[in-house]
Amino acid sequence: MSQCAWKRFARAAAALLLLGFTAQSDLGEPFGMSTEALPEGPLWVTWRNLQSQMTADERVVFQCRVQPRACPSFEAQKFIDIADEGRFYTDDGDRHGDLGRIGRINRAVNLSISAIKASTKWTSPLTALAAGVGDCKQYSVLKYAALKNAGFAADDLRIVIVQPKSEKQTHAVVTIRTGNHWLVLDNRTMIMAESKAVLAQNIPLFTFEERGVRQFAARIASRDVKGCEAGT
Repeated sequence: MSQCAWKRFARAAAALLLLGFTAQSDLGEPFGMSTEALPEGPLWVTWRNLQSQMTADERVVFQCRVQPRACPSFEAQKFIDIADEGRFYTDDGDRHGDLGRIGRINRAVNLSISAIKASTKWTSPLTALAAGVGDCKQYSVLKYAALKNAGFAADDLRIVIVQPKSEKQTHAVVTIRTGNHWLVLDNRTMIMAESKAVLAQNIPLFTFEERGVRQFAARIASRDVKGCEAGT
């Protein structure tokens, strides 16, 4: 092999090796994009307040599971019914796979409240069910909480704020990892798409997750967070 051919081979091998490492890292976060912690700010305040509200809801739901006849909350019982779509869904006597469980919870949440166009504040799952209406924030929080209650690992869940390329307002969805794939759960559709499949229409901006608030490395830094998912 000539020296020139060897250099071309070495460059190609290095590129393939780098691609292999990139592909592996893509499995870690939705959209195959890396994230980093967002500096302290309004979104951190929003997420901490929301986590506190969800923890309070979890205590009510737990009480209702332990003593269903003494359940003090109609909304908690409704939440349990939604989560149980994924907890106890069976097919021919066997526990159904993750896709079926996720799909049933996604559908149940989409049908549990009515969509409104007006931008609302972030609210807890039980508050959303009590109101019976909401925008993408209510749907995403409710899905996130229901999937956790159904037994899906918190590390595999994200509330993601995206910027639809065809709209001025931002939008909130839920992503969940199953195997080596991240699925996007959107209140606008019953279809669960792989995260990379929606990149042509959306720019990922931020995530709310167990680690806190994180930002995608390729987000548009100058864009304000407005619209459906407003962080205040």
